[in-house]
Amino acid sequence: MSASLLSVSTALSSILLHGVGSILPAPLQGWLTNGNAIDALGILIFGVILLAASMLNTILLIWWERKLLGRFMDRRGAMHVGYAGLLQNFADGFKLFRKDTVRPRDADSMGFFVGPTAYLVTSLVIFAILPISTGWNSGNLPLSLLLAITIFSFAPLFIFISAWSSNNKYSLIGGMRSAAQMIAYEVPILLAIVAVVIVSGTFSLDTIVTEQQNYWYWGPLFLAMVVFVAGMLAEMERIPFDLPEAEAELVEGWNTEYGGMMFAYFMLTDYVRVLLGCFLIVLLFLGGWTMPSWVPSAWTSFPLAGIFWFMLKAYAVFTVFVWIRASLPRVRTDQLLRVGWNRMIPLSLVSIVLAAGLVLAKCVPVFGCLPNLGG
Repeated sequence: MSASLLSVSTALSSILLHGVGSILPAPLQGWLTNGNAIDALGILIFGVILLAASMLNTILLIWWERKLLGRFMDRRGAMHVGYAGLLQNFADGFKLFRKDTVRPRDADSMGFFVGPTAYLVTSLVIFAILPISTGWNSGNLPLSLLLAITIFSFAPLFIFISAWSSNNKYSLIGGMRSAAQMIAYEVPILLAIVAVVIVSGTFSLDTIVTEQQNYWYWGPLFLAMVVFVAGMLAEMERIPFDLPEAEAELVEGWNTEYGGMMFAYFMLTDYVRVLLGCFLIVLLFLGGWTMPSWVPSAWTSFPLAGIFWFMLKAYAVFTVFVWIRASLPRVRTDQLLRVGWNRMIPLSLVSIVLAAGLVLAKCVPVFGCLPNLGG
């Protein structure tokens, strides 16, 4: 599919507006069918499709984690609402949205409501930047990787605003932990990305995936991938790096004072960021929507094959995250920061040196038989 999803949305907008305009008087018809109206409706349709797809995937991600954790703990997980518990998350969300949002008496009104909303909105915007198959994006942006990581890094600001505005000491401690943790691990994440950019020669995610047609980057850039995955676990506040939400120490962490719809915003955003992290790992190191060469051609020719393989890889990465959650204990704050500053940054610098050496020696294609298991 060569046309981008945004182009398809614009074409659909044109068809709809011309169809409606044909039954209206000439002045209204001219207003509806001009370029600005078509582009505006096209962007709206694109946003609705993107929002619906991202929300459905996020809800499915939560269901998948609940089922996996149940199996790891020798139980069944959610199973009563809908087939195999598929509708349990919708029921939980409906329950939360029906509850009142109670603002603490001494809380800052604006920050208390703006923080969670901005946290969710900025995370959803990134879906418009990340490609999930050929043409299924908002356009081949030359700096899409840099833009996505920049928006992804806004999270500590909104989390700290939400925690501070709650006027709760446990929330504030959780917010400070979260900000310190995210800032500490953003540095090695960025350095690991530099290694990918050195090998691919671009900040465009589409081009990075194209460069992995013959060999995926997890082989030659294995160290960078390990650093990136560990950094993403810390950015997403997943076990073993979930100190900002340590229930035994901080009640519920930086969102202690939030309930109802605001709490639903936070929980939804957490899993939106997990899905984004899985997408970035797939795009940078696992070949994006490219398929292993040993896959039969019949499996690659059906419509939306690229999206199928991309999502399969993303859910495989998430399964590893759940496995880690079920297996590892929480680390201490000093251990987390020490690893981030004293271990991860040196390792990411080593990965940059290795990437530069591979490019200078022109030996990256030597790994072609390894990264994609048959490339």
